[in-house]
Order: sequence, then structure tokens, then C-alpha cells
Amino acid sequence: MTPFLILDIDPALLDAERARVIPALRAALPHAEVFEVGSTAIPGVIGKGDLDILARAPLERFDETRAALDALHPRNPDQLSNAQYQGYAVDSPLDVAIQLTVTGGAYDDFEPFLEALRADPSLIEAYNTLKRRWHGRPMDDYRAAKRAFIEAVLTDLKG
Repeated sequence: MTPFLILDIDPALLDAERARVIPALRAALPHAEVFEVGSTAIPGVIGKGDLDILARAPLERFDETRAALDALHPRNPDQLSNAQYQGYAVDSPLDVAIQLTVTGGAYDDFEPFLEALRADPSLIEAYNTLKRRWHGRPMDDYRAAKRAFIEAVLTDLKG
């Protein structure tokens, strides 16, 4: 069981990995959007000190983008792999992951969730409460609770 609340991440290391990984991905994937997602992307959200990066590509360029990422990073065997989503691990002193999605596809919900958090501090507090409640408990159960929270936020956005 891996705890996931690390509040004292080394900001210099996080900044260095951000500055190393994101520009390299943007250069390798010029037709994709690349940006940071996850807890480190929103001030005040607690997390496990990892860095999550999203690469979004149009459906017609997804296979090409996946092939380019396959040449750079190993696929994460613990993440979903299908025609619209692929997870990758990055060699790093931090836990750095890349999520590749189809722009506007079924798994392209990272940005709307982040925007909802940015717009509503009470959502950040509710998200942090969920994270604290699940700290030290089974990661699979935490991920299910987190997914339910995210889906509820996204459903509310759709009205």
C-alpha cells in the first residue's frame, strides 16, 4: 500500500522535471497539446508528489502520437490501453506519468476537471478531504472514490 499524501515535495525537483519533460514532449509531438494535469497543476491540491502530464491528439493522429511516445517512454502496464487512451511512465527521480488521450474523446476529461477546481475553492477542499480520508488505505479503493468524485464534478458541469 502506497501512501499518497506527500505535502513536502521538493519544489526545485518538481520544477526541474516539469522543465525537462514538458518541452521535450511538445517538441516530439508538435501536433499534440501537452500540459500538466493532476494535483501539482492546481495550487492547494494535495497529492503524492508525482507529476502527471496530458498529451491530447486528434483522433486521426492518435496512432501516430502513440507511436512517437512508444519510441520515447515505456507504456504503463497498470493503465488503460485502447484506441483512445494510453498511459506511459517516464524515467525520473519523481513519479512522472503521461496520459495520452484523443482530443474530445471519451477519456478527455482532465482539463474540464482542473478548470472546475480552479474556479471553485470549495471543490479543492472537498477533493483534499477525499484524499485525506483515503490516505493509507488501499490505492485501488482510493482511485475508485476519486473517479466517482471526478465524474460527479464533470456531471455537474454538464448540468
